[in-house]
Amino acid sequence: MAELPPKVTIMKGASPDLSAATYQIHDESHTIGNALRWMLMKNPKVEFCGYSAPHPSENVIQVRIQMYDNLSSLSALITALADLDALCATIDEAYVKDMREGDYERWIERS
Repeated sequence: MAELPPKVTIMKGASPDLSAATYQIHDESHTIGNALRWMLMKNPKVEFCGYSAPHPSENVIQVRIQMYDNLSSLSALITALADLDALCATIDEAYVKDMREGDYERWIERS
């Protein structure tokens, strides 16, 4: 069986203290890239964050993070992923709750 690549890898050229680094995230697309960039930029200690998808045939995104005060971009990435996960869980709970309450307009399709 073929060995799978790690989910997140640090690209060459990262600063020794990881205050500036590019991370490659496998099996992801613009869907998480834009949300993750937004979550990272909410952190006031993040100086810069951007992401790109190198090529449509590659199922990866690259996220560049630069921090103020030589802080770790890896810590910021981990925190942003946890915060994004919590946000998605909150949205899912609200959606399921509203669906159970059934307080919405229903349409009946006729064939």
